[in-house]
Amino acid sequence: MESLIRWLDEYYAPLAGRVGEQRHLKAIRDGVVSLIPLMLIGSFFLIIAFPPIPALAKMVEPYVPTLVSVNNTTMGLMGLMASLSIAYSLANSYKMDPLGSSLFSVAAFMLATPFAKDGNIMSAWMGSKGLFVAMLSAIFIVELQRFMIKKNIVVKMPDGVPPTVARSFVALIPGFVALAVVLGLNLLLLNAQSNIQDIIYTILGVPLLSLGGSLPAFLLAVIFCQLLWSVGIHGASLVTGMMSPVWYSLSQQNAVAKAAGEAVPNVICQQFWEMFCTIGGSGSTFAMAIMLITIVKSKQLKAIGKSALWPGLFNINEPIIFGMPIVMNPVLMIPFIIAPVVSVTIAYFVMDLGLVDKAFAMAPWTTPPFINAFLDTGDIKAAILQFICFLITGLVYYPFLKMWDIAKSKEEAVEETAKTGKPVGATIAR
Repeated sequence: MESLIRWLDEYYAPLAGRVGEQRHLKAIRDGVVSLIPLMLIGSFFLIIAFPPIPALAKMVEPYVPTLVSVNNTTMGLMGLMASLSIAYSLANSYKMDPLGSSLFSVAAFMLATPFAKDGNIMSAWMGSKGLFVAMLSAIFIVELQRFMIKKNIVVKMPDGVPPTVARSFVALIPGFVALAVVLGLNLLLLNAQSNIQDIIYTILGVPLLSLGGSLPAFLLAVIFCQLLWSVGIHGASLVTGMMSPVWYSLSQQNAVAKAAGEAVPNVICQQFWEMFCTIGGSGSTFAMAIMLITIVKSKQLKAIGKSALWPGLFNINEPIIFGMPIVMNPVLMIPFIIAPVVSVTIAYFVMDLGLVDKAFAMAPWTTPPFINAFLDTGDIKAAILQFICFLITGLVYYPFLKMWDIAKSKEEAVEETAKTGKPVGATIAR
């Protein structure tokens, strides 16, 4: 086990850190994460439109189209907005004009999007289906602008011109070239009865969504996340940053299906991660937080439990990860990896069998366990399933926690003996 920890520390952690800091992946992550408030608002109105109580559902039925329209203008425009936010993030990392790059990225995205025969925009490409073109258009626009600025292929204005005007003219030639390239490519594809959105979605989107929505790929993401935490790297931030374009796309597919009155298609999505992989935080440590204040003997562990319980209720568990610690701890690393793997595997098969409804709405990630499962699915059985997974994670943690409790209690006894000169528990003569 020590050799594994040494390998993780020397090779795995540095490599994972470099991947997490890769400029383009980071821009995609930050760009998609910036859209979360819009997704939460859209999900809120979706919950109102489809309340889990039949009497309320009948009451709001006449207003469903109006309520769903909010979701259509938030989650339903994920691709369009991502073309702006990802370009903004990437341009900002290069110290370029982020606003100008963002606007050209949106223009390129729209230019790559096919229009209906009546001239209207095809709304299907504005959401998650167009997310992959949004990512590529943002990176293409920013990198082309950066190249042309570096080679000085720009319009320079005299020194007396206001900075905002000067920046606009700097972006003029790169923007023109970028849009001309997108237009030319689209015209070639139109002659072949195709378009950029179709091609990219078929080549990139379909395989990624199929792979990312599978249980094996999801379990690999869980294990990768837990290993990163085990060496002190924020695994959830890195993994969800890499996988969020896929998982949020699957979430939006679920929301669209629910709004259309169709069966919700995807078990795996962003909400599935939050419901069953992070019950109380990464590693599903909420059960351990409760055991820390109920069954352990060590004073140190009890103190950690008291400080960890309330944050854990809102899915924040750094007090446990760094206080126990779990980081670089060969005893607690094992259940920390196994517990969420067991939890998501059980939940996946239960949902895939149709015994519990799939998630269509999106509660904030800080929503307490059991409440978030109910809100995300509108199904009380989802909360019960999450509670069962919570109990199972507790069973996984229990023997390892007892081992750690015994070890810490012995350490405290030795320290107390050294401090007082008397064995712990010795009776003082009166």
